[in-house]
Amino acid sequence: MAIAGQEIVNPATGERIVFRRTSRDTGGELLELDDVWTRPGHRAPMHVHPGMEERWTVLAGTARFRIGDEEHTVTAGESIVAPPGVPHTGWNPTGEPVRLRVELRPALRWEWFTEELFAMFAEAVAGGRREPESAALAALVARYPDEIEPVSPFDAWG
Repeated sequence: MAIAGQEIVNPATGERIVFRRTSRDTGGELLELDDVWTRPGHRAPMHVHPGMEERWTVLAGTARFRIGDEEHTVTAGESIVAPPGVPHTGWNPTGEPVRLRVELRPALRWEWFTEELFAMFAEAVAGGRREPESAALAALVARYPDEIEPVSPFDAWG
């Protein structure tokens, strides 16, 4: 389980997360983290959080989001929200890192999912692969049905 101040890194993408407030700190009401997207153009597959709202506040840089059918550019000081059940993704459209504050309400088990996902990527990279096997990613997602549902195949996390 994550603790406040803990940092995890996805070695395939360079994404860095620092947990600011965890479900333990907030009684499960909120997970707050700082996220740095270092790789231009990288995006997670479109997905849905069935039981969570996700809010991003850009602290530095510029980010792009697709929430539902709309694309948005969000710059430093601005925020955007994906309500529960709405398909979304985000990415770094620039050559500079993007720093974000991310809030997930309620926290559910998102911190566990993120830790497992980043660990899977670390294992894949250590084994000379760019990303985990698609079946392993699908099994991970299946263990967290309240937290995440795929909108498209999870074969492009890296």
